[in-house]
Amino acid sequence: MEANFFRFLGEELASLLVGRRIDKVFRPAPGIWTIKLQNSGEPLHLIFRPAKSAGHLFLSAVKPANPQNAPAMAMWFRKRLRGRRILTVLSDWPHLRIALHLTPRDEQGAGNFLVIDCRTGMELVETLDQDFGIQPEWPALEDVLTETDIWREYPHISPRLRKALNRLPIDDTHALYFGVATAETDSFYLQKSKDGWLPPLAWPSGKEEEIFTSALDAANAYGERTLFSMMEMDEDKPQQTLLKRAIKKIRRNLTRLDEEKARLDTLMEDQIKAEALQAELYRFKNSEGLEEIEATHPVHGVMVVPLNPFLSPTENMEYYFKLSAKAQRGFPHLERRRKELQRQLKEAENGTLEVHPAMQTSQSIKQDGPSALPKRYRDLAVALFRSSDGFTILRGKNKKANHDMLSKAASPFDYWFHIQDGPSSHVILKRDHPGQDVPETTLKEAAILCGLKSYRKDDNRADVMYAQVKDVRKVKGFNIGQVAVDKKIGTLRVELDPSLEDTLA
Repeated sequence: MEANFFRFLGEELASLLVGRRIDKVFRPAPGIWTIKLQNSGEPLHLIFRPAKSAGHLFLSAVKPANPQNAPAMAMWFRKRLRGRRILTVLSDWPHLRIALHLTPRDEQGAGNFLVIDCRTGMELVETLDQDFGIQPEWPALEDVLTETDIWREYPHISPRLRKALNRLPIDDTHALYFGVATAETDSFYLQKSKDGWLPPLAWPSGKEEEIFTSALDAANAYGERTLFSMMEMDEDKPQQTLLKRAIKKIRRNLTRLDEEKARLDTLMEDQIKAEALQAELYRFKNSEGLEEIEATHPVHGVMVVPLNPFLSPTENMEYYFKLSAKAQRGFPHLERRRKELQRQLKEAENGTLEVHPAMQTSQSIKQDGPSALPKRYRDLAVALFRSSDGFTILRGKNKKANHDMLSKAASPFDYWFHIQDGPSSHVILKRDHPGQDVPETTLKEAAILCGLKSYRKDDNRADVMYAQVKDVRKVKGFNIGQVAVDKKIGTLRVELDPSLEDTLA
């Protein structure tokens, strides 16, 4: 997530979260957290998935489907968070962190703050770091435009911000940089690339994009469109394949750390040059246009020091000291990251690392045909269809399948179909995310597939009702396959064409 967008998101979250009670904590998949919040009206969930560059943090009325047995870490957090109220929300936006200050809890490890870090995860702590929430400095625009690694010292100068600044005319560049630094914007942008949706930004990309007036709305749109479909596809990834990919990625990152260390070692050599200049600055501090000088270092002896002729010897010395200072600040972060990667590599090689696959787009699935059923409900007796628009449709083959489909084969935001006023198979129309629009053609095809397995199958036409799965519930005491519908979306009158089954199968 981009830091400057997170700045606005944190402010909007704070205004909505303060005073709310945490009702429950879920862990629907490795690396994904759902925090159910007290709310009048429709449910409210804070959904969180950390990632280096494309993490998720958003509010949604819909919660992801959870495993039948809650993982141990979910129970650990649930015990320490349930029933606590959020007193304040603090934002450390340059580092993509927010801290929820909670009412006290007399429980070991309960902490006073729940820190949500969009890069690493969440944890309960007693106190916050001293620099948590300190407003950052803004470097000169010239440095932003020319120093490719400036984000190492100024994390809020993200690569995406530098890219946006460098593509603009100079007057527009100054205007954008000033607007970002002063947090002056009322529009947020969501762009779709050929590989899927990109994390939202607080400035336009110059390409086709959706515009939102709220950072929360943009984060919600991005989260629902990418996270829900990602989880749906992740269910069918063999764990061994995931571990192999994780090991390969970790080793690749370790190699990059070695390359980074070599770069920092080179920068540290600049300190020797600076010290040599400093030792004999009196000899040539007033000189101009020098390209190199010969100086004697107190320890390393005589050496030739290259100079930038457009800078004075004093400015050259200060520049070399600045480069070496960057290296000194970078080494502790590098070693900390190396230890973390080595720990992950050991766990992956032992098969104990919890891994989460890289994001895929639902579009690629649709191009290749309907997705295979995830393992957790492949034992259901269902028929699989693909609509003309590429949507997956499931139809139960018997009462037990009809009964189990709601909990094992459907997300809360999927559509459920049933013949009006009589018995029929249950039909589930899969959606990628809660906000996804379904073309009328697909709705009618799902309704026809439902009508063809109903008491109206021999008629020319039939009325089929449909609703969101979250509004359809099993009722204790009902016969198997019978449900109650709390809220219908509508009823479709369709022509029953038997050939459609073969066309969409």
